Amino acid sequence: MSFMSPITAETVPTRRELRTREVLVVLGLFAVIAALRLPLAWVEGRFQDEDATVFLAFAWHFPAEALLRPFGGYLNIAANGITLALAGLLKGGVISLEKAPYFVMLAGLCGQLVPAILVIKSRSPWLADHRRRAVALLILLVMPTTEEVFLNVMHIQFHLALAVGLIVALQAGSGRVRSWFEGAILFLAPLCGPAAIVFLPLLGLRAVVDRDARRWRQFAILAAGAAIQLLFFYHSTPLRGAPFDPVNLAAAMFIRLIALPLGGLNGADHVGLAAAIGLTKGGPGLWLIAALSVGVFSAIFAATLKARDDAAWLFTAAMSVAAVSLGFGILTGSSYSAFFSVAGPRYNYIPLVLLGLCFLCLAARPNETERRAPRMIVILMLFVGAVHFVQPGETYADGPSWKREVAAWRKNPNHQLEAWPHYRADLSDRHVRCDEPFAPGQMPPRYCEQGWLHSFDSWKKPKSNPVP
Repeated sequence: MSFMSPITAETVPTRRELRTREVLVVLGLFAVIAALRLPLAWVEGRFQDEDATVFLAFAWHFPAEALLRPFGGYLNIAANGITLALAGLLKGGVISLEKAPYFVMLAGLCGQLVPAILVIKSRSPWLADHRRRAVALLILLVMPTTEEVFLNVMHIQFHLALAVGLIVALQAGSGRVRSWFEGAILFLAPLCGPAAIVFLPLLGLRAVVDRDARRWRQFAILAAGAAIQLLFFYHSTPLRGAPFDPVNLAAAMFIRLIALPLGGLNGADHVGLAAAIGLTKGGPGLWLIAALSVGVFSAIFAATLKARDDAAWLFTAAMSVAAVSLGFGILTGSSYSAFFSVAGPRYNYIPLVLLGLCFLCLAARPNETERRAPRMIVILMLFVGAVHFVQPGETYADGPSWKREVAAWRKNPNHQLEAWPHYRADLSDRHVRCDEPFAPGQMPPRYCEQGWLHSFDSWKKPKSNPVP
């Protein structure tokens, strides 16, 4: 039976649980492929922007305050905790500064394994075949323009949020170890970022539909983590949230979730340009794209409802997180930022993976006619993803030599070390508090939120309009 073969009562394979050794081999192979997406990062080590310029820098200067400090509007306890541990190891001489990037890269890679484990251990019938699970793991690895969330700790939040989406959408498992593992994900994910909280209503709905006590326990755990984040740490920031109306949002979702995975970045940018021109200069382009979006997603949703499997839950989870991210969470450099897939590409990751898994689920259905289109879509998504996998965006594929930056810092401890792509980390002996008054024209350190916000001024107000 091929990985695209239908699942019926007669053809559902008897599921053989992978042995521990086999699981470790699969996860090891998954980790190697994930690491190879950014090969130059391993040559001399890479800190991706805020990993060093915000989280490590603040932990370096103020370790007693670092663990529970919210930044950018929310608490990211994974990034805080890992960089706080790294700062302690650096100051204790356990790890040299030259090797420090590998600590966060490996920690980020471990975060990427969490959704992979859920796919490997899934009880859903359409994932019972090992080959189909292999395709599902490839979908986690190769979606285009998602390299921003690879190999760093500040975006572990996206992998944990994806894991929450998978817990909601896939069949509930059983066993004490699995219960504790999923419970830890559900509690920690909202404490790392707000994306996981988007799935709370959907998990409540699944609990009602399934009438399963396990779902209600999951809902309670996710709600507890969400309540802590929202009540004690979450706050608004002027950079987040575009003035989106439904037309703009529909167009952005079509560009990022249909045009991008099926037509690649170039194809998505052509559609995005048409939408941007329609927004800024008028014309029918934006409305036509939005209407096409509504039609396409309505058709997909209708297809997911034709069988009682995970497809509808995967689709609804993808649409929910995409709508909230693109409508309220994206950093807005301009009114048309969300029309271009490389503006906030991290927001592509969760919905693209969930939608890809939705198509894979549809491709496993028994009706040959119904599964033909999803099967071709999955193949095309994997092809486009593979092309982009070997050609990552230059912002994330290459950057300054960390070893040379450390050498300059050792000669002059006031030297600010350049991270990828170009922002600098202050690891000097001068501890500047973020709550102290700053003189007019004085730039706060980037590890302070006001300094971080100020660093985006160059693209918040571009000198020229890039839309022709």
